[in-house]
Amino acid sequence: MAYSEDTAILKISAENKTLVDLSIDSFSDVLNYCTSADEFMVVSPLVHNNNFFYLHKENLGQDVKDLVSQVDNPQKHLDTFETYITYRVVTNSSRKEYSETRYEVHRRYSDFLWLRMKLINEYPTFIVPPLPEKHTLLAQLDRYSRDFILCRMVLLNSYINRIVNHPIISYHSSVHLFLTAKPMEFSFHRKKSTSIIEKVTGPLQQLATGYKSRNHEPEFKKIEEYVNVLTYKLSNLVRIGDRIYKERKDYCEELQQLKPVLLNWAKIESYLHSPLHCIATMIETCSTSLHINLIQQFHSNFSQPIKEYELYIDAVKEALNRRDALQLDYELSVEEMGKKKIERNNLTENSSIISSRFNLWKSATDRLSRENKLDRLNLTIPDLNKTVELKHDNLEIGNEELRADIGRWKFEEKNDLKHVLYNLAEQHIQYYKECLEAWEKVLPFP
Repeated sequence: MAYSEDTAILKISAENKTLVDLSIDSFSDVLNYCTSADEFMVVSPLVHNNNFFYLHKENLGQDVKDLVSQVDNPQKHLDTFETYITYRVVTNSSRKEYSETRYEVHRRYSDFLWLRMKLINEYPTFIVPPLPEKHTLLAQLDRYSRDFILCRMVLLNSYINRIVNHPIISYHSSVHLFLTAKPMEFSFHRKKSTSIIEKVTGPLQQLATGYKSRNHEPEFKKIEEYVNVLTYKLSNLVRIGDRIYKERKDYCEELQQLKPVLLNWAKIESYLHSPLHCIATMIETCSTSLHINLIQQFHSNFSQPIKEYELYIDAVKEALNRRDALQLDYELSVEEMGKKKIERNNLTENSSIISSRFNLWKSATDRLSRENKLDRLNLTIPDLNKTVELKHDNLEIGNEELRADIGRWKFEEKNDLKHVLYNLAEQHIQYYKECLEAWEKVLPFP
């Protein structure tokens, strides 16, 4: 008999929280948001409340979203042949395409990946949001750890919220299927479409990576340069932040070691007992504030969001490459049609020269072969011309789609990065404020 066991990663508070009521301000809150009253669930923050991608209220206006989803409740499944994690996807919708107002399904990471590939296949020149990276070989043994799973849950929540907030992608039938289909129905559609995706997207990806367009559009070249510079700046930001984080950890440990030294000194020097004890208390306050504000929340509030945004930039680069593939495909078709026309003109000219000079020694076979080639070319060139026109139309549509999506992405980028840096500044202000208050209690002031 096959052995199967499902295990909850965390538990949830007994309060009945809805999608609208939930408000968790950081990834660290997700890690701590757990009690023993109700089992088998841990809830992730909403997209407009989490620290990964904050959608400012002033940008939302007064409109109520007609499609809201969140990813939560990671569960570990132990089967005979594999162990895997599923995540609950809860959706509330008032759209007419959704027959019910609330749906609850469970999906694996590979299901999220399937959805992304479907959307890339359907919208090659759209910026399809990125998924969290797959675990590395070094993290293979740690991929079922609590921190890894919860971090992935928050990133998947960010991914699915970007999907449902997109004005065009969110209406695709694959999104509806992903958010609403029962396991058997979803598995059937997924197996049915996977082979088609590989057949369609494979050649396009090879074309995008194997060749370069000769006439690169200046507009998209500037965008490519912009995202490359942005990637460089964000990677430097993470690198410098990691170095400061390590230095702060060392500094915090030194402060914690200093307190017992001062307390022991106060026991020896009785007349210095009061000031030394006050300084020791002040140092403890500063080290605690440093740990809470700038160390404990560093990865969840700064490092991880920036790294995830680098993946989002990679998604922009992928969309640019796919647009370049469309342009290259168009250019190759134009080049092929040009060769065919030149070949036809050469055959026509040679036929005229031969006829005028009465080259009777040319065999009838040669003349027949030349005429057959001309007939084939006269049939091929109109078809090629239609293909060129079709590919030109597809390229123009792709340019417009990508142009609009990049404008939308830049708007999000400004708000998202602004919020991450704003939170970082707030944490520093809080830390220095608490340290100042601790010093003011120790130092005499007139």
